[in-house]
Amino acid sequence: MKRRFFTIFLALLTGGPLAGQVWWEVPQPTEEATPAVNLSATVQRAIARGDSLHRAYCFQEAIGQYLSVKVSGKKEQASLDRKIAAAQNALNLTDFCADVHVVARQRFSRKDFFLFYPLQAQAWHPSPNPLDSLGDYPVYAPKGTDVIYFSARDRAGSRSLFITEDLDSLWRAPRLLGEMQLSTGSEIFPMLSPDGRTLVFASDGLSGMGGFDLFSSTWDEERAAWSTPVNLGFPFNSPADDFLLADTEDGKYTLFASNRDCSADSVYIYVLDFEAQRARKSVSRPADLRRLSELKPVEDPTRIDNASAMAHDVPSNANTRLYMRKMAEARALRDSIYRQEKALDELRLRLSMADEGETAALSARIRDKEVAIVPLRQLLEEVNLEISLVEQSFLRSGVVSSREDREVVGASQGYTFAKNGMGAPLRIKVARHPSLSSFRVMPVGRFALDNTLPAGVVYQIELFNSTRHATLEDIRGLSPVYERLGANLRYAYCVGVFSTYVQALLDLNTVRVLGFPDARIVAFSDGRPIPVDQARQEE
Repeated sequence: MKRRFFTIFLALLTGGPLAGQVWWEVPQPTEEATPAVNLSATVQRAIARGDSLHRAYCFQEAIGQYLSVKVSGKKEQASLDRKIAAAQNALNLTDFCADVHVVARQRFSRKDFFLFYPLQAQAWHPSPNPLDSLGDYPVYAPKGTDVIYFSARDRAGSRSLFITEDLDSLWRAPRLLGEMQLSTGSEIFPMLSPDGRTLVFASDGLSGMGGFDLFSSTWDEERAAWSTPVNLGFPFNSPADDFLLADTEDGKYTLFASNRDCSADSVYIYVLDFEAQRARKSVSRPADLRRLSELKPVEDPTRIDNASAMAHDVPSNANTRLYMRKMAEARALRDSIYRQEKALDELRLRLSMADEGETAALSARIRDKEVAIVPLRQLLEEVNLEISLVEQSFLRSGVVSSREDREVVGASQGYTFAKNGMGAPLRIKVARHPSLSSFRVMPVGRFALDNTLPAGVVYQIELFNSTRHATLEDIRGLSPVYERLGANLRYAYCVGVFSTYVQALLDLNTVRVLGFPDARIVAFSDGRPIPVDQARQEE
């Protein structure tokens, strides 16, 4: 078996890691592209200028622009700090750019792009389901699997990564993957490598360069845990959203999706030659970074082997031909709308930095563009309705899963994408987590009356350290909070008592969201602090 690309990438970074819609529709980045409305027009223009520089891969200049902005509110400053951190992360990652060979790329609708990956048929299952009751994303669970990795809301409301195993008639209570894979943002589309040793997922809460970034973790046998996630860097990641990376079973290609250079309702799937991804290089010039991240296919038929993606089936069913024709119409309309929206974005950016004498003319052009988009969107809705009617016909006739009726895209480019059908809704019984902790969030927090911990191995969530005694206001409704004076004469404050690491992990994000972003899990044995890894082995 070929050595996986991600293992190679990790070896290159031995110095340590760098720091109501359609069910499965990929959301927009959690941080809005435009500043808060209560900021002054001058500040908004300055931030918009920084955002524009960031999207243009001018990261050093974007950092300088953000640093020149002065805001007064804590929320606004936190938002600005996140922008600075994303630009700095991107700048750091320019030293580790992959030299890739792009075999093909194809644009798909955001609502079902994942069905065009050459993965096991009928393996994507819709939400809501027993694993994700809110229903934002599909779950990838191939037939016969006994372990499922999936994304769902945690107790704090963040979308996090979970794992569950088949225990014959019952599936184990889902548990969070690990502290290193947890953020107050969203983690989505986890994909396990065929050898089970590498997990790739997307996150907009870990140290990325803006939007969703792709990360990989490797399984550590000694620690029985997933390693600290590593950002896959350029060109897999960009200032846009990048997600769902998977290799073909034969190891020839790597596929991933991104909404860089796309309209809001679509994504590109990029197909990369697996063998051409080994070399890493430094790319510092913004123009070179943009060119690298465009990922334009190199027309070289000798590098393309469609057998690894699909068989060359040509649909002959009349309904299928109609379906494909309407899908082509929909793609053409989305392209037209995208071009109009891109022009609108450029005009709005110019308006945000324009002098008073230019604002009237620019505003008029913006209104004209907005009016021109309306009939295109209406026509797209009509075509989508026709597509939906054909799909319903497929379902009624029972031919939707027939191989000759699969939508085929991109044959003229050499590499062909074929659409898989969705699997049936998941119908599994999942065990519940027993309530084994003393952790609570209350209107008014409480300190523990007795700071003595129970015997044996227990866990707590450490909030912060301080040179002074904390107040009720400091603990923000958490209960019970334990106070200990350390050897360094600083007070350590921890909340809750958990009998297992899994239970502590379930509540960690709740603590972070309440205003303790650096909260971490700590462990004790008979009241004495011990490493968390040791505690987990002793459980």
